[in-house]
Amino acid sequence: MVVKSMKLFKRIKRQPSLRSSKRLLQLVSGVGVCLLVATAWSGWFAPATAQVETYEVKSVPGNVIWGELFKPDSEPILTVKSGDRIRMETVSHEGILADQGDTVEFLTGGGIKADDILPDQITIKGTVPKSGPGPHVITGPIYVEDAEPGDVLEIKTIDIEYRVPYGVISNRHGRGSLPGEYPENDAPIYTKIIPIDAEKEIGIFRPSNGLPDLEIPLKPFMGLMGVVPADPEDSVNSVPPGLYGGNVDIKHLGRGSSLYLPVQVPGALFYSGDPHCAQGNGEVALTAIECSLTPTFELVLHKDMDLPAPMGETEDAWIAVGLDVDLNEAMKKSVREYLRIMNEKYGLTKADALLYGSADIDFEVSQVVDIVKGIHGVIPKERFTALEK
Repeated sequence: MVVKSMKLFKRIKRQPSLRSSKRLLQLVSGVGVCLLVATAWSGWFAPATAQVETYEVKSVPGNVIWGELFKPDSEPILTVKSGDRIRMETVSHEGILADQGDTVEFLTGGGIKADDILPDQITIKGTVPKSGPGPHVITGPIYVEDAEPGDVLEIKTIDIEYRVPYGVISNRHGRGSLPGEYPENDAPIYTKIIPIDAEKEIGIFRPSNGLPDLEIPLKPFMGLMGVVPADPEDSVNSVPPGLYGGNVDIKHLGRGSSLYLPVQVPGALFYSGDPHCAQGNGEVALTAIECSLTPTFELVLHKDMDLPAPMGETEDAWIAVGLDVDLNEAMKKSVREYLRIMNEKYGLTKADALLYGSADIDFEVSQVVDIVKGIHGVIPKERFTALEK
């Protein structure tokens, strides 16, 4: 039995959507807030009803790590039941990494007002040790009651809110899809700050040679969602994804999506980070538009589901995930996963599914910059309504 860490928490009524902090404040003022304080408590949570709770998790130093994943012996900051929701603050690493210098100077130099800089970025940079080689700041872990190896944890992304009016895109020497070619002139880093209009969901890309500004439609998603790997060696670096999920960087996994992960350790120990405002398939420079976000997740435990690898789902499609250091092998794994999905969900033989896939299924490169590369097949549900059981 795992006991909850001693944390400050409050209770709020469960809602299907928490699109903005303003709406949350209106909600809280309407239903009341119960605060429990203890001297050893270092974070925030907020549960909802007696049966199904909604917790608010703050990105305070006691709730985050930097550069690595959580391990099987990591102490959970919160214990939840299947079906509970978590409104989890996450923090972007871009702007606080050493090669970007002073965070305030870096961001204000790109046109961001000092008052708009997320205080949690400054706090984490100054107080949280960077304990692994990866860049990511990760919030968690969350213990799910009754979760055991062999189960499947479904991570539903109910909503995503913007925390700040800016994001950052970076290309670093020796990394990205063209290492050794870019940044140009062997520069260590080439980075650009992207002002964000959260209401219009637009990012402003400002060309460096005086050309007119370009608008990038925003489609926020969490690049990193995972359960703790069974092997602690898989946790030493936050960059490569794996069977446990982690840094899968699949842009389809935004609002209204689900990510299914095979549980590796008791309690699953869920975590998230690497928030993105927009990403192109491939993530070729190195990063997406990295921006701090607050997703709301619903965690659902499946006891009767056999899952060999991570799998995604949106309202319109199944996502067949393939991960490998070799892009060719990642493609093979994605195709095999597509065949499994088609066989198990729609009854097609795998031989028929392979032929069908050649005619009508798109296989996309998720990313090629995270050591372990990703391919995902997008399976449109509407094509197979005639085969639904």
